[in-house]
Amino acid sequence: MKISDSEKKIMDLVWENGGPVTTAWLTQRLGDTGWKATTILTFLSRLEEKGCLTVEKQGRQNLYRAAVSREDYRREETQSFFQQIHGGSYHSLFAALCAPGQLDAQEVEELRRWFEGGSR
Repeated sequence: MKISDSEKKIMDLVWENGGPVTTAWLTQRLGDTGWKATTILTFLSRLEEKGCLTVEKQGRQNLYRAAVSREDYRREETQSFFQQIHGGSYHSLFAALCAPGQLDAQEVEELRRWFEGGSR
C-alpha cells in the first residue's frame, strides 16, 4: 500500500489521534500546508480507496479511522523497500547500512543476540 508523502501527513495525524477524526479536525491541523479542504478530501478519498482509512457517516460529517496500524504500514513499506531496492538480500541491506568495521564489538554482539532471537 504505497502512499504519498502528503497522504502520510494525514495518516500520521490519524495515528497520533488514535480515534476517529473529521475533515474539519484535519483541516485545522494541516493549516500550515496551505491545502484547501477539497485537497484534503481528495487525499482522504485516496486513503480510503487504498484501504488505509475507513469512513463512517455521522450526521453531516464523516468520521475517518485508521484501517491499518502505523506498525503494519511501516512493516509493509519496509518489506517493499527491501525487495525492490535490495532484491531480498540481507547482505545487500546491511552492506548499505554500515561499512565493514563501522560497528563496535558491543553493537555486533547485540545484533548477534537479536538475530538469534534474544533481546537487546
